[in-house]
Amino acid sequence: MRSRRAAILWGAAIAYAAAIFVLSSQPVSAPAEETVALLGDKALHGIEYAGFAILLTLAISSTPSTRVSSRAAMIAFAGTALYAASDEFHQTLVPGRDGNLADLAADVLGAFVGAALVHAWRRRSARATSVSETSPR
Repeated sequence: MRSRRAAILWGAAIAYAAAIFVLSSQPVSAPAEETVALLGDKALHGIEYAGFAILLTLAISSTPSTRVSSRAAMIAFAGTALYAASDEFHQTLVPGRDGNLADLAADVLGAFVGAALVHAWRRRSARATSVSETSPR
C-alpha cells in the first residue's frame, strides 16, 4: 500500500515538473498576458512553485527512510528552488520568453511556503496522533 502511494506521489510530482517545463517552452500568447496581468505575474509564480513543493515534499516524505522523510520539507525546498533556477535559465533560451531574478525570487518564496505548509501539517498530524495514542479510551 505504501509503495503504491509513493508511486502515485512521485508520478504527480514528476508530471507537475514536466508541465512546468512544457509551459515554459511556449511563447506567452496575448490572452495569457492579460490573465497574468490581472492575477499578477509574481503571485502566479509563487502559486506554481508552492504546488510543486507540496507535491515534492509529500513524495519525499513517502520514502521508507525516516532520516530522509523527516527532512522532506528541506529537501523538497532545495530541489524546487534548483528546479526554479533551471526553469528561469531555460526561459532565456525560448523565443518570446525571458528568465529574470524577480521571477526566481517569487518561485523560491512559493517553494518555501509550499514546503513549510506540508511540514507544519505533518508535525501537527504527528502531534495529534501521539496525543490520541496516550489518551485514555
